[in-house]
Amino acid sequence: MKKVIHFLEEKFELFTEKISMVLGHSFTFFIAILIVIAWISLDIIRSSSWHEIVNDLIFSFTFLMVFILQKMQNKFSAVMNIKLNELVASHENASNRLIKAEDMTEEDIRKLSAYYATLSASLGKKNSHIGAGSIEHVLNDDDDKNEKLNE
Repeated sequence: MKKVIHFLEEKFELFTEKISMVLGHSFTFFIAILIVIAWISLDIIRSSSWHEIVNDLIFSFTFLMVFILQKMQNKFSAVMNIKLNELVASHENASNRLIKAEDMTEEDIRKLSAYYATLSASLGKKNSHIGAGSIEHVLNDDDDKNEKLNE
């Protein structure tokens, strides 16, 4: 059962990434504009009441905003990821496994988050407000514990 759930989560994650990219693409926005123009033209041709035309204009505006917001969110996420990747790559204490963390699965991110909770706790025990730590320290400690268990 866990394999099925894991498989479905992977497929859903791929699906949402693809949909996000399609909805945020400029070409998709222009197709949406053509659909809105056709819809409003049909309202005018059918001699609909002004109330229906205003309703359709409001709906059309909301419909188009989905594409605009998704495009801006995609751009913002990409820029933020590039900046964070640069910071991680340039810092000597940082773990390079965090570069391109946005490509990790949700399960991998949860595991990484748990490792960071451990890192935070271990840095807090040192009673130092100034300290450097990397996820590598936690992962190495975890590997050492696993090796001791396997011996």
